[in-house]
Amino acid sequence: MLHNRHVLRTLLTKCKMKWGRAGRRRKRRKDRQKCQEADACAELRKWMVARSSKRELAHTFNLMPFFFPDTGRGLKTKRIIKSAAVIVSIPQCLLVTPSVVLNSQVGSLLKRWKVSFTPHQLLALFLIVERNKSINSEWQPFITSLPSEYTLPHYFSADEINLLPLHVSLVAQRMIQRSQLAHKQVLQFCCSHWGEDADGWSSWERFRWAWCTVSSRAIFFETEEEGKQFVDLDFKDENNVALSPYLDLLNHTSAARVDAGFNRQNKMYEIITHDNYQPHEQVFISYGPHDNATLFLHYGFTLPHNIHNSVCFSVDDFGILPDYYRSTERKLAELRKNGLHRELSCTMDGVSWNFMSAMKILALDWEQLQKSERVLTGEHLPPEVLLSARRMVRKLVSHALAKLRALLAQLPQEVLTAHGNIAHSLVSDDILILTVALQDVS
Repeated sequence: MLHNRHVLRTLLTKCKMKWGRAGRRRKRRKDRQKCQEADACAELRKWMVARSSKRELAHTFNLMPFFFPDTGRGLKTKRIIKSAAVIVSIPQCLLVTPSVVLNSQVGSLLKRWKVSFTPHQLLALFLIVERNKSINSEWQPFITSLPSEYTLPHYFSADEINLLPLHVSLVAQRMIQRSQLAHKQVLQFCCSHWGEDADGWSSWERFRWAWCTVSSRAIFFETEEEGKQFVDLDFKDENNVALSPYLDLLNHTSAARVDAGFNRQNKMYEIITHDNYQPHEQVFISYGPHDNATLFLHYGFTLPHNIHNSVCFSVDDFGILPDYYRSTERKLAELRKNGLHRELSCTMDGVSWNFMSAMKILALDWEQLQKSERVLTGEHLPPEVLLSARRMVRKLVSHALAKLRALLAQLPQEVLTAHGNIAHSLVSDDILILTVALQDVS
């Protein structure tokens, strides 16, 4: 017995030495976070049953919250799941839809004063109002189960945004500007009805959290006819959204095969899987065939070895090409006529057909341009045209590659923050793809 105690003491000492003081603090923090998330999930399940019934939630509660080493928080199945099975079934009474907002206290104010917000804005407004109510909100268990912050662009500083690949940073800046305008409109409404008290609970920090909750967790739910007269439908990307408890715990993988949508017959939002799972395996869904740039911009994460990654070019990039200004307008017109000004991309498979065909058009002289249809039909082209096209691809790819390598050099090489990890992942993805493309045309 004494020997066993001595061995145990020795092991514990070694563990402490291995972790170090800072490591042990991080571990304790993570352990506390896991416990808090587990408590929040338990309360969420109780609340869902109280608002609906165990029978309606039978499919959903076959999935249990669990912390996975590789993906973090997710859902695992208690039983065997076979293809074509319903894995999630959420009653409509648990969904936060624009109609729910419009029928609430804040909705009555919006209708009375004829204030029109987009569905995305409505849900964000509802979240900050209900969050401010704290324990007095009937939605509090759902709100407590949500993350306290996100890794979407809205949480990045200006310096961190500048460390992203240019095509990502430009979209990120537009998204941030749109959310700031949406907040300005919501803040004006809140202050006009609740006075200076609204400054605190409808601040940019609170609204940013709510906006990103909707951005990263909303499901497709067609805006009901009864609510359309009270909402702004001009922003297509902000329409047809709703929030659902529990199913936002499901993680994404490109390989998952699912169908999802609102079943109007039983008034349930359902997810059907076309994969098989064994007990205790993590169950996945797919948000769609998205590259890492899209996953980051809309959901706040990236995937390793994402098969959908690509690097896109545009006609604006052609200015660095030496022969670009010869018959420019005519060649651009030819590109647009044949749809070759779009999808100028590189993937892990190399240079896209559109990209190479566009370069062939640019490589044609005036006389050859009269018969540019030969590029589309795959007819034989003079060797000098093919060589020139490949040179132009190399020029564009090498130029983009140099910019990305300079960007990578600006990133810290030591321990990265969550934001730094995302930036490093996106830049590294693009460098790898362009390196493969360069080899493809060398």
